[in-house]
Amino acid sequence: MATKAKFSLVFPVSSAIFLVMLLKFASTILAADDKVVIKETKMTVYLHDYAGGPNATSLPMVGFPGKLWSLTQFGTLFVSDDLITQGPELTSPMLGRGQGIYMPMSLDGVNAYVSFSLVFTNKAYNGSTIQVQGNSNQLLAVSEYGVVSGTGKFRYATGYITFETLSFDPSTFYSLIRANVSVRHD
Repeated sequence: MATKAKFSLVFPVSSAIFLVMLLKFASTILAADDKVVIKETKMTVYLHDYAGGPNATSLPMVGFPGKLWSLTQFGTLFVSDDLITQGPELTSPMLGRGQGIYMPMSLDGVNAYVSFSLVFTNKAYNGSTIQVQGNSNQLLAVSEYGVVSGTGKFRYATGYITFETLSFDPSTFYSLIRANVSVRHD
């Protein structure tokens, strides 16, 4: 014996009400977004990285037992807390710290995953951060990563950052790295 489906007007009416409310909500959000001014900030900063010695700012923390913990060894986790300055000289005005982790993520050690924060302590951006994340070929002259977020003056930041090693001194394990940052934010 077949049963007959009973239709009611409750579903179409409630759907119509929901749709009207959703459209009203969307138009309110769009109207509010018209008042938001998106800023674009481009800056060049310099990171001073010591990968060894008594003043090391970048060190391996963990890796596979029996393997050499190196920048190209798959699975070796490094932590970093580098000085960031306005210019390439160590005496240049301090802007903050570059703090984060990185790890070679490809079996051949070419690609490295980075999760990194530019933590500003200077007067202009004090307390603000830019969050960097991604996977890139670390052996290229210039590596590019995504900017995924920010805080303070860089709230809702998106964009990209490039890292370029300008010099390396093997006797002190010191690297000078130029970072070009391009972000859009509130």
